[in-house]
Amino acid sequence: MPEPRRQPAAGRRRRRTRSGTTLSRDVYIDAAVNLIENRGATIMSARTLATAVGADASALYRYFTGIDDVMRAVADRMIGMALDRWSRSDHWIDSLADLARALYQVYVYEFPQTGLAVAARTTGLPNEIRAVDLTVGLLRDGGFDIESAAHWFRSLSDFLLGQAILENAFVSLPERVQESDDAAWQELGARLTGAEASHAEAAAPHLRSRMLRSSFEATLELILRGLEASPRQLA
Repeated sequence: MPEPRRQPAAGRRRRRTRSGTTLSRDVYIDAAVNLIENRGATIMSARTLATAVGADASALYRYFTGIDDVMRAVADRMIGMALDRWSRSDHWIDSLADLARALYQVYVYEFPQTGLAVAARTTGLPNEIRAVDLTVGLLRDGGFDIESAAHWFRSLSDFLLGQAILENAFVSLPERVQESDDAAWQELGARLTGAEASHAEAAAPHLRSRMLRSSFEATLELILRGLEASPRQLA
């Protein structure tokens, strides 16, 4: 379901920018995503967004109640992009896995700065409602009653968005900080020699490589296996 757009008043021409671009919600959302990806979410204001679209700051309020409203729309855009790419599989658990991957792709790989900025937001807008309905529906297909489906929806959402926030927060760090953190894992074994941490020392060669790459797929598999084995009704 596409995000509803505000219609211009009867007899009034839609406002154009100085460059001739017709303003709309989508124009503002596109500009907001571009700003966040290139300059970070802290740059967002009515003034910077106005400069980005080539309009007066006051024009924003024809389409949004303010910057927070823009951010909610951006978050809903992200969800919508993932949903539009997702397709249902033959099995409910595979459909859930593919939905999680589609969302993860958008939040982490395609728009990491925007994903970090909006992953914790609740939009209340059409795409988010679609995502809730689809996820709960897939859980119902798996035999869960409505209460347990709601329960596991929350858990799945927290895993996915929490993972996105964690990974995006790391790549947002200065490069030298990322390199320092990576080096700490690579040098773990040497630092533990003689320390009272025998299990960590034994695991160090394995942690050295695993801690430098995403755990998303492994954790998703763990969660979905647990979900398949879970009772279909809450105790």
